[in-house]
Order: sequence, then C-alpha cells, then structure tokens
Amino acid sequence: MTAAATNLLCSEWGVPVKVVLIVIISIVLLEVAALLVWELFFAHGRSTRRPVQADAPIQEAAAAVDEEPPEEEEPAGEHAFEPDEAATFEDDDEADSGTMIVGDTRVKVRYDRSFTATLIQAEDLLKGFYSELRNELLCYKFKQRMSWSNESWYIGRKTYAKFAIRGKTLSLYLALDPKAFEGTKYNYRNASGTAKYRDVPMCLKIRSDRGVRWAKELIMAVAAKGDLKRENLPKENFRPDYRDTKSLVQEKLIKLHYIASPDKSQQDLERAAAASLKVQDQTPRDFITRLMRADSETKARYSAIKNELLRYGMKPRMSQGNESWYIGRTTYAKFAIRGKTLSLYMALDPKEFEGTKYNFRNAADVGKYETVPMRVNLKSERAVKWVKELLAHLAEKKGWERIERVEEDFRYVEKKAKPAELEKRATKSTKPRAKSASSTRKPKTVKADTAVKEKAAQDGAKDGAQGEEKDSEKGEENENK
Repeated sequence: MTAAATNLLCSEWGVPVKVVLIVIISIVLLEVAALLVWELFFAHGRSTRRPVQADAPIQEAAAAVDEEPPEEEEPAGEHAFEPDEAATFEDDDEADSGTMIVGDTRVKVRYDRSFTATLIQAEDLLKGFYSELRNELLCYKFKQRMSWSNESWYIGRKTYAKFAIRGKTLSLYLALDPKAFEGTKYNYRNASGTAKYRDVPMCLKIRSDRGVRWAKELIMAVAAKGDLKRENLPKENFRPDYRDTKSLVQEKLIKLHYIASPDKSQQDLERAAAASLKVQDQTPRDFITRLMRADSETKARYSAIKNELLRYGMKPRMSQGNESWYIGRTTYAKFAIRGKTLSLYMALDPKEFEGTKYNFRNAADVGKYETVPMRVNLKSERAVKWVKELLAHLAEKKGWERIERVEEDFRYVEKKAKPAELEKRATKSTKPRAKSASSTRKPKTVKADTAVKEKAAQDGAKDGAQGEEKDSEKGEENENK
C-alpha cells in the first residue's frame, strides 16, 4: 500500500517539485556530513584537550613535588661505568673515592651513594634518629616515596617532608614557612633557594635527642596545617643492617665514576698491576665499629649477654679491640668480634669443662686473654643459653648474687667518640720517647756544674772580702804607728 501510494504521489509530482525535493535532501545530507566531520575532528580534539587543560595545574604540581635536581654532568676526566662482579674495592665505606680492582687492573673511582646506601652505611646513632622520626610520620598516615638522594613523605599529590643525609648528618625538610618560626627555639635553615626543597623549605639537622624532639613538634605543626590527626601506632625498627660497598654497587645503590689521572693516560692506569693488594671492605679494628656493622642477630645476642653481666654487678670498660667486664680490679669477661662472629671470654678454667655439653675454646695462650681463657662463640641462641649458665657457675664460685633488672636494649651503639680517643692514646703510648736516658741525665749534670761554679764564686767572694778586711786592718795599724 505504502509503495503504491508513493508511486502514485511521485507520478503526480512534476519535474520542478522533484528538483526542489532533491535539492532539500542534498542540503540535509550535506549538513549531516558536516556535523559528522565536526564531531570527528573538531569536537573530539576539543574534548581531548579539555582534560589536559583542567589537569595541567595538578600535573605541574606533581612535577614540582617529584622534581629532582638535574643529573650532574660528569666532571672532566670522569667516566661512568658498571663494574664486573669479580671486582673488589678499596675504601673505608665513608670516603667519596676509592679503588676498584679487577684482576690485575686497579682503577680509581668516585662513589655516588644513594640515600638508601648512605643510610645502610651510617652509624647507629643516625639510624636511631631516622627510625624514631619515620615512626612519627607514619602516625599521621603519610606515605613514603624513595628517590636517589631523598626519602619523601606525602599524602595525595602534596609532599609534607623529606629526609636527606649529608656527610654524617640526617636532615629533615618540612613544608613550613621558615619566616613564621624566626625568633623561636628551633634551630633551622631556609632551603627555599634549592629547587627540589622549594615545597619543603624548613631544614632541620638532627644531631641529638633534642633535635628529634623539636622535629616531632614541627611534624605536628605540618600535620595541623593539613588537618591530619595523629594515631598511636606501635613503633617499628627501621634501622637497616650494615652492608659493604661491593654488595651495594652490585645492587646499583652506589654509582661508580672512573677518575682519570692528569699525569697518566687511561691505558697506563688500566695496566697498573694490583694483584698483591688486599680485598677491601676490610673489617675495622675497633670493637665499637665492628659492633655497629654487625647484623641484627649478632647485636641481639650481644644485648642479651650484656644485660646478664649487669645483673651480676659487673662494670664495662672499652678498649680498642674488646669490651671488658670487671669487678674491682679483676676482669671476669671480655667481648670480642672476629670477622662476623661475636665471642665472650670468661674467667673460667677450660679444663674443668672438658667433656661437657659446652662448645668452647681455650685461649690461655693469647696474652690478653690469659685471665679470661674460656672462649665461647655466640653464633646461636643455644650459645647464649650456655653463656648464661657459665656466668651463673662463675657467680656461684665468686659468691655473687644475681639481681633482677629490666631488660635494656643495647643493640645499637649511640656514641662512637671513645674508640677514637683510645686510638689516640694508643698512638701516643706507642710513640718513642724524644729523650734518651743519657740526654735526661745531661740537664742534671749541667745543673750540678752550675751549682759548683756558683759555690766557687761565692767562696771566692768571701775570700776576697776577708782579704780586703785584713788589708784594711793592716793599714789602720800602720797609721797608728
């Protein structure tokens, strides 16, 4: 029906009407095509651009938050490279340069340490400050992000704090206006001139417990600006165990740069023979540094035994290579670390315990351990248990009483000044005397000679005076005559 009606209408329309209809339909089709083209190209392009414009400030802010200092250009004569796994290193784990040895080739290098590597090789005191402040930041639900030279703490897209380590000092940068705290008790530095600290310009150097306390107060001020509430969370231990330079280089936490010598060519340096040089990352000599670089299990065993020694009233005394424990003038125990093993020497006769369950060594042939010959290596919890039993046996022999006391945490060395002083004393004591025995007698001889001369002069003066008196008496007698 519809087709028939359409054919009937079309048959009745004239040519002019059909031309008008065709023109109208063509115009409608052109408009539809134009709208499609607009939608595909112009409207779609505008819609894709709009989110970019809306998010541009956010992305710029994020870029400012994540802004890191531009990569340093390699100084003249330096070349970055990756070492072979067989390489060994000569350094003291604190200097900025050292020597890498590959086979018979010795290469001088400069170390570029990351924040993580610097923290791993830092002293226990710095690690303790870091752990305390990190626990405080976590109480405000801040999140952590690690870069090469900093550890940033943020919420959303805003950074509130940054950690950095310069030399042996831990620094905390906070999102506070330094001018607002002028004239207050806080000791800080304005770091707004540095690009990557522009958002966290208030720099605090954490060097003491008071610095930690001030940092916590200012973290609270930062949180108050962001309307953040503090939650009491259990504290965790964020002190990383010490690791040597070679392992950190292999994990790419330390970058190496080859240092060329001005008076030698690169070929000459590469041909330098170093087969006889020792493998570095050597164990330090002093006991405190060895303890700081020990793993967490060794430190825990040391803390357990130290608490036990204190319960028997012993007192500690630190020397270069040992920690001695004494009562009065008698030493009853000594700690020592050889390699990675912690040992305790006790004033017990090893022959008395032969054939028992205890695993020990007789160190009576070593001079400084003659009075404490029984050596037990603390490699396990069972060894800690044995040492406690042996200390109880020693206390029973000496008639000591065991006093109950609260267990303290001695795993971490808080001060490292004493071993340096001890080393200084040791170098002084080993220096030869400037004056020999003959030279010391010489001043006495000189003094004796001068005394003799003075006495002779005095006697001569007396004789002269007596002679003058006699002459004057003779003169008077002649005048009288």
